[in-house]
Amino acid sequence: MKKTNKKYMDDLKRMTFNGILAIESLNALSKNGIDIRVLEKKEEREEQENDFSPILLNKARSMSRVYEMFFCMENAARSLIEERLSERMNENWWETCVSENIKKSVETLRKKEEKNKYHTQRNLHPIGYTMFGDLEKIIINNWENFSDIFPEQYWISSRFNDLELSRNIIMHTGTLPETEIGRIEGIVRDWINQTG
Repeated sequence: MKKTNKKYMDDLKRMTFNGILAIESLNALSKNGIDIRVLEKKEEREEQENDFSPILLNKARSMSRVYEMFFCMENAARSLIEERLSERMNENWWETCVSENIKKSVETLRKKEEKNKYHTQRNLHPIGYTMFGDLEKIIINNWENFSDIFPEQYWISSRFNDLELSRNIIMHTGTLPETEIGRIEGIVRDWINQTG
């Protein structure tokens, strides 16, 4: 009987400890933007569903996956540029590798955001303030640093131009038909395969 109680207590301790570890892991994931505890947000979703029409909510949900692709693609391009130019040019690459027009646009946007201190700033590095189309220009203007990754400049231009058309629709709360979503998925897949 004592062995059974001890085993029971050991199992209970182990389960409790594992539960605490699981909660800590979920909290860590959540702090890093990965929230897998969807059930806790059920009340928020139900409240939203009462505030907006089902048609509007359905469109928003269908476009949320497209927004996710754009978010990942745009930030992957920023990361690639920053990593590649830092590695090949030096930490001061922004000053030497980026056109004056892009730097001027970025500085204007940064100053505008600095005035609104109550609001979260985008990024410490200027690349976080670049427009999507600027990323294409930075790659092409520094082609010698990217030619080993991409087959040709046209490859970059054509994909960024196609994406920018769709991106502007999504970012201004429009919706895209499935054919356009398929095109975006293909371009993102091409990017991932090409950049490894």
